[in-house]
Amino acid sequence: MTAADAENGRGPAADGKAKRHSSVFQRNSPPPSAPKSLRCVMPQILSCTSAGFFSFSEGLSLSYSSSLIPQLQEKDSDIPITLEQGVLLASSMVVSMSIGTLLTGIIMNQFGRLNTIRYCTLPFALGWFLVATATTYEQILVGRVVTGLANPLGINSAVVFTTEVAASHIRGALNAAHPTMASAGIVAMYVLGAVTDWRTAAWVCGASPVVLLVLLFLFCHESPIWLVSRGRHDEALRSLRAYARCNDTEDGREKLPERQLEWLIQKRLFAESQAQNKMPWYHAILDLFRTPVGYKPLIMLTAVFVAQSFSGVYITLFYAAPFFQEMGVKVDAFQAAIYIGLTRFTVGLVAVGLVRGVGIRKLMVGSSFGMAVCMVLSGYFTLYPEKGLDGWVAVGLVLVYVAFSCCGLLTVPWTMTAELFPDQLRDVGQSFSVFIADMLMFAGLQLYPTLKNVLQHGEITGAVGLQWFFATVALLNVVFVIFFLPETHGKTLQEIEEHYQYNTMWLGRHKMPKMPGDALGPAVPTLTAKLGPENSICYTLTAPATAADSRKSSGDSSVQVSIVDTYRL
Repeated sequence: MTAADAENGRGPAADGKAKRHSSVFQRNSPPPSAPKSLRCVMPQILSCTSAGFFSFSEGLSLSYSSSLIPQLQEKDSDIPITLEQGVLLASSMVVSMSIGTLLTGIIMNQFGRLNTIRYCTLPFALGWFLVATATTYEQILVGRVVTGLANPLGINSAVVFTTEVAASHIRGALNAAHPTMASAGIVAMYVLGAVTDWRTAAWVCGASPVVLLVLLFLFCHESPIWLVSRGRHDEALRSLRAYARCNDTEDGREKLPERQLEWLIQKRLFAESQAQNKMPWYHAILDLFRTPVGYKPLIMLTAVFVAQSFSGVYITLFYAAPFFQEMGVKVDAFQAAIYIGLTRFTVGLVAVGLVRGVGIRKLMVGSSFGMAVCMVLSGYFTLYPEKGLDGWVAVGLVLVYVAFSCCGLLTVPWTMTAELFPDQLRDVGQSFSVFIADMLMFAGLQLYPTLKNVLQHGEITGAVGLQWFFATVALLNVVFVIFFLPETHGKTLQEIEEHYQYNTMWLGRHKMPKMPGDALGPAVPTLTAKLGPENSICYTLTAPATAADSRKSSGDSSVQVSIVDTYRL
C-alpha cells in the first residue's frame, strides 16, 4: 500500500500557533517502507486491475452510438430517427456523464470507493435494459442518459481507489491501464456492432458488469485510507493484511500492516489536532478553490484538458469517417472506426509500460510534440494530395498521430485527476477535474464544424486549417508541460502535495522550507499507546509545542491533545 498525503492542518489563529502543513508531519514521520518486488505487489495489481475493469464497460457505452445510430436511420428500422435525434443520442451521453461526475465525490466519500463501483452497476444495467427493450426513441434516450450517469461513478471511483491502494512505483502504470481497458471496450463494441443488431448489443453491454462484480469479490479490499478516515480500523487492518499477504516474511505479512495502520491513524489524529472544530461537508469544496493544494492542481489539469480536447484527440475519434473523407480519402465509416480503435488499444498497451519506465513528463512532451509533427505533415499532404498517394499518406500520419496521443496526452491526464489532490480534497478535486474535462470534450466536439469553417482561407481548406490548428495547440502544450507539469511517477502522494504547497512551476521548484519551531526543525507529534478494555489499544497524540506555545508557558515542552482513538487487533 502506498501512504497518501495527510489532510491540511489548520491551527487556531486566535492563540497564535504556527500553522503546520500535513507534509511537515509526513516528512518527519515517514510511512513504513514496504517491499517492491512484483510478487509482493501482485495483490495490489490484481485489485486495481479488477476495479478498473469498469473502464471496459465504459468503452462499450462510449462507442455504442456508432452502431446504434446508423441502424436506427435505416429505412426498415422499427424506431426511425432523424439526423438531429441521432446527434442528441450521441451528445446526451457526454452531458449525463458530466452530471454524474459531480455526484461521484459525495457518494464516494460516503459509501467508499468499492461500494460506489458496486452500486453504480445497478443504474448502468437499468439503462441498458431500457435501451434493449425500447419501443420509442424517448426510451432509448432515457436509457442512454441513465447509463451515462452511472459511468463516472465507476470510472472515477476506480481511479481514486488505485491511487490510494497502489504503491508509488506502479500507481501510474495501473491508472494508465484504465484508458487502455476503455479502448478494448471500444474495439469490442465495434466488432459487436458489426455482427449483431443494436438490441442484442445492448443486452450484452448490460450484462458486462457481472464480470466486474465477480472480480471485485475475488480480489478487491476497500481502501485502507478511506476506512481509517471513517474510523473503521478493524476493516482497515484486514485490508492492509490482504494487500501484504504475498510479502516474503512473516513480519511483512503480519507486523507491517499493523505499523501501516498505526501510521495512518497517527496521520489522521494529527490532522484533527490542527483543526479547532469539525468542518462541515462543503468545506472541502471551498478548500478546493482557496488552498494551494486545491486550486493549483485544478488549474494545471484544466490547462492540460484544454490541450487534450482542442488538439483533436476526440475529434479524430468521434468523427473518424468524416474527418478522413474531408482529407480527400474515401473510407468506410466502420473501417475508419476500426483503424482508430485498434490503434488506440495497441498503443495503449505500450503506454502502460512506458509510464512506469519513462515517467509522465517525458511521455507528455514526446506525445504532444509527435502529435504536432504528424498534424503539420498531414495538413501538408492534405493540401497537396498528389504528393501523398492521393491522401493515403495523410491518413497514415493521422494514425501515427493517434498513436502518439495514446502514449501521453489522451491517457496520462486521466491518471493524474486523483493523485494530484491531497486526501481531504481527493474526492471533490477528482470530481471537479473530470467534470471540467467532460465539458471541454463536449465543447470540442460541438465546435468541430465551426472550427472547420473558420480556419479555411484561400486554398487552405477547413480540413488543412483544422490539422494545423491541432498542431499549434499540441506545441503549446509541450511548452506548458515543460514548465508546469509535475513528475508523479515514483513520487509519494505526500511529495506531490508538498510540491503544490510551496511551488507552482516544476522548473525552478524548491523544496519545503523549515517551519517555525525548535532549532532542530519542524515539530512533529508523537503517538503513545496503552492497553484498553476488551483488548483494545488506545492511542494518544501528543503535539510538541510551537515557539508561540513555549513563550506562553516556558515550563512546558509539549501540548497534550485530548484525542484518543481505539481499534482492536
